[in-house]
Amino acid sequence: MMHVAIICKTFLKGGAEKQALILTKLLLDKGIDVILINWYGEKVDQRNLKFISDNSIRYYPMNGSYLKKLNKFQKIIKHDEISIIVSYLTLANFVSGVSKVFNRNVLTIGGIRNERLPYYKFLFEKLIHNYLNDATVFNNYSAKAKFERRGFNPDKIYVIQNAIELENTQLTSKSSNGEIKIVTVGRFVKQKDYDTALKSFSNLVERNRSREFKYYIVGYGPLEKDVRSMAEQLKIDNKIKILINPPDVPGILKNSDIFLSTSLFEGVSNSIMEALVAGLPVVATNVGDNSYLVKEGHNGYLVPCKDVNTIVDKLEYLSGSQEVRNEFGKNSIEVVETEFSKTRLLDSYLSLFSKLQ
Repeated sequence: MMHVAIICKTFLKGGAEKQALILTKLLLDKGIDVILINWYGEKVDQRNLKFISDNSIRYYPMNGSYLKKLNKFQKIIKHDEISIIVSYLTLANFVSGVSKVFNRNVLTIGGIRNERLPYYKFLFEKLIHNYLNDATVFNNYSAKAKFERRGFNPDKIYVIQNAIELENTQLTSKSSNGEIKIVTVGRFVKQKDYDTALKSFSNLVERNRSREFKYYIVGYGPLEKDVRSMAEQLKIDNKIKILINPPDVPGILKNSDIFLSTSLFEGVSNSIMEALVAGLPVVATNVGDNSYLVKEGHNGYLVPCKDVNTIVDKLEYLSGSQEVRNEFGKNSIEVVETEFSKTRLLDSYLSLFSKLQ
């Protein structure tokens, strides 16, 4: 029987953590023995903890010094007869790789989820990938190409894109009258480039004074004050609603009209995927694997980074036609149903396990 350990640095709210939980549940449903390792055991989102409990997932929150945790993990590997370790992000990839040194028969599969890393992390990941782990799963083709060019062993790279829940994908009927609701979901960090998003919304409002717009920004993070301050400077704070970790993000998306993403770099964006499930047209920067999610003129538009004028043009076009938004919304649902299903994710991982064993 296959015994799998899935390890994350934390189980706070985040894309890697979400994908780890989805994979765990899929493997369990397939009858495979799986355990979850949380390297920083105290760092866990309560909703993730509820998911773990509701699905009877065996969960090990690690505590103590690095050496103590590493020693405990080696004991867990032996006690639970772990044959495969799947890790997400740099620290977990390192722990997985070190575990390979002490357990040569265990397959170790790292995970990289962005097309851009700080230089020191890139070098560390390169070392782990080339010399420690058996393979690395990238969740986007853009990163695969870039990292291969910079010395990652191409024979050990596999691309498995994210999956997402496809329940309740029926398009919500929206009125063609009233204000247009634009929404962004993302952490308040430089990568998401809220400066461009806010400037674009400000210009959209200025160019369409006879129409009503509302901008919902859903997120959390260190730049929250900067986002609020810029909205005030642009004098659009009365048209913006900032929601910090609200309980019903899918509901907010379904009640919106257009999704906006101005990221400077990405892997496969979970936020855009959630917008597609909600049946939204999307305006997004052409980074990472966004081109796999947003089909130009089919369910949205791809724009260059920081190109405020083009962003405004696309938002203006979509906001002007309920018929176009509905058509694009239906197409968005079709994209995730055909290309980002959980069945596809599970089959890809099982195929990888089989190939490496």
